[in-house]
Amino acid sequence: MSTTQTIGPAAVHRLLHRDAVCSVFSGTVATGPTDLLCVTVAHERVDGSRREVFLEWAAKLTGLPAHPHLSPCTAVGLTENGRPYLAVGTARRSLADLLAEQGPMPPGQVRALGVALSDAVAVYHRAGLIHGAIQPSHILVGTARHLQLTAYDVTAPVLAAPLPPSPYTAPEHLDAAVAGEVAASPSGDVYALATALYAALGGRLPWVRHAREDAADPLLRAAPVPHIPGVDAELTDMIGAALSPDPRRRPTADAFREQLTRLQLSGPKAQGPRPDTVANGLLPRRGLRPVTVAVSTELAPYRPGRERVGLRPRLRSIATATAGVALTGALLGGAALATYAATNPESTETFCSDPALLGGRIDEQLEDGRIVDSWCAEEGDYVAATVDYPGGSGGDGEGATERRVWRIEGEDLVAVTDCTDAALPTAIADFLECA
Repeated sequence: MSTTQTIGPAAVHRLLHRDAVCSVFSGTVATGPTDLLCVTVAHERVDGSRREVFLEWAAKLTGLPAHPHLSPCTAVGLTENGRPYLAVGTARRSLADLLAEQGPMPPGQVRALGVALSDAVAVYHRAGLIHGAIQPSHILVGTARHLQLTAYDVTAPVLAAPLPPSPYTAPEHLDAAVAGEVAASPSGDVYALATALYAALGGRLPWVRHAREDAADPLLRAAPVPHIPGVDAELTDMIGAALSPDPRRRPTADAFREQLTRLQLSGPKAQGPRPDTVANGLLPRRGLRPVTVAVSTELAPYRPGRERVGLRPRLRSIATATAGVALTGALLGGAALATYAATNPESTETFCSDPALLGGRIDEQLEDGRIVDSWCAEEGDYVAATVDYPGGSGGDGEGATERRVWRIEGEDLVAVTDCTDAALPTAIADFLECA
């Protein structure tokens, strides 16, 4: 019996990554069965203004003119049960792999790469979109080493996942990255692209050190960008201008492309032998999503429980973050973003005041059990549930019934696994049959 599953028009084959927001699969479509796709599908269903904001973003993405250095969007939309998804062409290797295997690229090749990618980013920006995740691991190497920018989902409404701070994070977005917030801007994209070009030349940026915390230190970003031995000084000066800690002093993607196009690589070169390796700190190898959790690699699309009612929407922080670290209005459109923020406030409900919310939160704690009944105790400090578990492989054996208890801590449920806590209320202790 076939086990092929579909997400939109794509047949999905294997789970690649799963994080708190999305699952990512490899896939294909019937019209191009040999073309590999990366299919990202959100865990949450969306409706109302969240749905409108996502569809507005999707319309911008599908309206992009074809560009040889932008990975093609094969499909984007909502699944039958209302979960956003995105299917984009992909490849098995990235620029990070190429640089790790073969070392720095020649200056002329890097200049050409900069022209191509800055033109692609300019097209993206003109459509009112912001990439937010330009780095070597998100630049695919296709046939004949044709390079294409991908990873559009990182700043997409609902699909967005915060990137950890890295050398590719613009200084003005460091605070947001440390806080686990999604933040991006057109000038931040130019900064990240310039960092990728500097990495491709084999350069060592002064703020890329062995200590992990250095990547998030804004003071280090004020250091001058050094010339690279054996590389044209004018090229590194141009890249250095795009790495200015002040976003107002960076060129736009259009201007950066024009500067690189006019550059003649015939000027003086920095003294010393050219580097033959790329700094490890400039080659993040985090794959298709920056945040992952340990799960089975079997194909297992997310099993939604009851709808999580009133939980903080994924992009609420974008709407309420300060201007210095928030997405600009160009990402979603000012009116749409304002509507989204106004109609998705922080929940003021408690678990115990809403049965649907309570059931949904309990269901998230269970692997494959079914809730028989649930209730709250001690004025909402504890949650108890009776859970049926199917027995045997696939549920064809003798099942079992268990009593489960969680302590409510803010928005989290913490499992109570034994009776040693003297503070357990009598009702909970009796439910657990504590001696």
